[in-house]
Amino acid sequence: MTSKPLPSLIAVIDIGTHKTASLLGQVIDGKARMLSFSERRTDGVVKGTVTDLEKLTQCVHEVVNDIERGSGRAVEQVYLSLSGPAAEGERVKGFIAVPAHDGKVTAKDVADAVASAKRLEPPAGRSTLLYMRQPTLLDGKPVGNPVGMAGKRLEVSFWRVTMEEGNMRMRVGMINGLSIRVRDFILASHAAACATASDADKQGGVLVIDMGAGTTDWILYYKEHILCAGSIPVGGEHLTNDLSVALRISRETAEDLKQRFGSALHRETDVNQTIWKDGDKGVGDQQFNRGTITQVLSLRYQETIEFVRKDVLRRLEQIFPGHAVRLDQNMLPSGVILTGGSANLADAAEAVQLVTGVPARVGVPDFENESLRKPEYAGIVGLMTAALADAPPPVVRPRGFLAQLKALFRF
Repeated sequence: MTSKPLPSLIAVIDIGTHKTASLLGQVIDGKARMLSFSERRTDGVVKGTVTDLEKLTQCVHEVVNDIERGSGRAVEQVYLSLSGPAAEGERVKGFIAVPAHDGKVTAKDVADAVASAKRLEPPAGRSTLLYMRQPTLLDGKPVGNPVGMAGKRLEVSFWRVTMEEGNMRMRVGMINGLSIRVRDFILASHAAACATASDADKQGGVLVIDMGAGTTDWILYYKEHILCAGSIPVGGEHLTNDLSVALRISRETAEDLKQRFGSALHRETDVNQTIWKDGDKGVGDQQFNRGTITQVLSLRYQETIEFVRKDVLRRLEQIFPGHAVRLDQNMLPSGVILTGGSANLADAAEAVQLVTGVPARVGVPDFENESLRKPEYAGIVGLMTAALADAPPPVVRPRGFLAQLKALFRF
């Protein structure tokens, strides 16, 4: 991402299949203080794909109005999340032969290598939205900053995210139609990682899986850089649908049973448990076998994680052709972090560990507002974190009494 002047206000919008959330923060000394938050049920999106632009625009308009009313501030520009199958990623790389006689790399050499990587045109009909930096190699060895180092071949790589041009214009046009400018796009899985994965996690190697309602996005970090990312069109609502069909009940009842009695693991002892929908065992109450519920949900949940595992391996095989690639603790010493609404399902982390074979945990964002410290809000909280990281270092305010008073009352 390119450095841009940091606005005093940062607004972010996360559009999901089930809900659309917006968050407005004020930047003070390089940190964002929350001013207002809103979430509404999403209309017009199925499995991460926009199916009704008018309904979605109305939903986005409502969350923007909410944060403006809640803060008393006008939103002029926003960061917008990118998720689902519409955002496609690939690795692009460029290289140069170091021209200096002594073999020392200059800043111009790095710029030339970067330009070489970005010179590759995206597939026909798609536009590039993001370039996310990967490790720089000097003579095949990763280096942090190659300037001043000696070598013969300098190589830089990016994880490039593209979107079909019509889809991109539709999203930008939707925001522009509200008299707001899209400041930048941020990959949703990267945002979830910004809220839940530490620098040490990313340095060692970590896989972040963000399981939403309609899609499951993932991103893999290694040596502090994004190695690859992807998305599959399966999410939490598919678990609900499976349960609805298996038990012949409404989706609303299935969702309620999933949250209260569901699990990502099926145990033999579940078969012996009888549960009641309302709990009063009265007229109209419904009786179910918990074993059936956990069996249906665990099969779909573990299948979804297996889809992710195979998608990760497919991407890695494209990046490292001819090399045996394994997802194990050597590749992922920091394991798997699970975020999104479906991370709340009982035994979710244990199921992920069972499928992937590496330790897993549920990621909870560390945020000033306690109500947003939940895995389903990792995306919107991380968008704010990523937006701050996208900007240049802030100018530190003077810390005199008057300056502190102004900061306190947000003058």
